[in-house]
Amino acid sequence: MLSHLLKGSANVTVSTGNVLNVSDLRKKAGQKPTDELVDCLRATFAEAEVVESDGIHVVTRKNNDLSEKMNEHTRTDIKVGAKIFLNHYSETCLTEAVEKLLETLNVSYLDNLILAFHPRAVESNGGDEVNGEVKEGVIEWAVGSDNAVGNLRKLWSILEKYSTDKKIGQLGIADLDVDSLKDLYEGSTVHPSITQINLAACCVVPPQLQEYCSKNEIQLLTHSDPQELLPRQMLDDLELSAYRAAWTTRYQVHIKCRGVLAAKGFIVSLSHK
Repeated sequence: MLSHLLKGSANVTVSTGNVLNVSDLRKKAGQKPTDELVDCLRATFAEAEVVESDGIHVVTRKNNDLSEKMNEHTRTDIKVGAKIFLNHYSETCLTEAVEKLLETLNVSYLDNLILAFHPRAVESNGGDEVNGEVKEGVIEWAVGSDNAVGNLRKLWSILEKYSTDKKIGQLGIADLDVDSLKDLYEGSTVHPSITQINLAACCVVPPQLQEYCSKNEIQLLTHSDPQELLPRQMLDDLELSAYRAAWTTRYQVHIKCRGVLAAKGFIVSLSHK
């Protein structure tokens, strides 16, 4: 779809802008997370504007009102939250994801940021696990991945620096089992104040996890995101088979006083295989 515009670029960043102003996307409420992302990318590619910056092709969408929405209210009147999906260990990718988000939204700080780090994501089809099964009441994180907790601590230290510099308020983590959460919490200076577990496991929240979160004042939330948000098959369907997703960020902007969602979007970094 974009191959003729990208001209074999090694690195591509796709920014959907505010997808709430795309009528076709608003009609598809309740989609699976992967389907939502793919539809947002298709909408962006349909109105693509491509510019080259420092060797990276940046793809944005025409008729995007993100800047206008961000400027309708003062920064203190909005709440900016985001989730970064990372499927391989890379401190560079995590830093790029945070910096690109701050740049895209033109803000100096984020109210909260959740990291979903799955160093060994199973291949999925439209968001459904096929090589792994999420068992009710059981959380298995980074199974078969060497030094996953150690790498997570290194990634977390990057987020801690942003927090210390007042660029991120609350830090959160997704899908950790209780032992991994303990390791992260006890080994960190800025502790996670949010943890997310998948809806498939939340009907029976592991008692030890619930107890640990309650004891340490960690907000326990649920989500429905797959381990790999943009799997290989979806990239093939988008005619981007030459690329892999380096990282993906999903952001939301709420108006504090009313709790109204003002803007929502995705930023995806693609690297040539």
